[in-house]
Amino acid sequence: MFVLPVARIRVTFYSIAALAVAGVATDAPVWSIAASLFLCVAIPLAVAFQSPEHLRALFVPSRAAESAVHTRKEIRHAPIQ
Repeated sequence: MFVLPVARIRVTFYSIAALAVAGVATDAPVWSIAASLFLCVAIPLAVAFQSPEHLRALFVPSRAAESAVHTRKEIRHAPIQ
């Protein structure tokens, strides 16, 4: 099963939420605002369905997740695949 990183899903979620707000501010068609709002509800539901522990990470980014980033030394000495 392929799992997307929570940070990537968070960026998508916030982008779609910004589109919904921009649609309301610019008097966009109702169907486009409704589609954006539907996606703003569907994304957290999909994350919760796949792994409930990632739902909190979707809304509240954790600095602990950044510690998993590889250092330069690890990358430099990694075996070539």
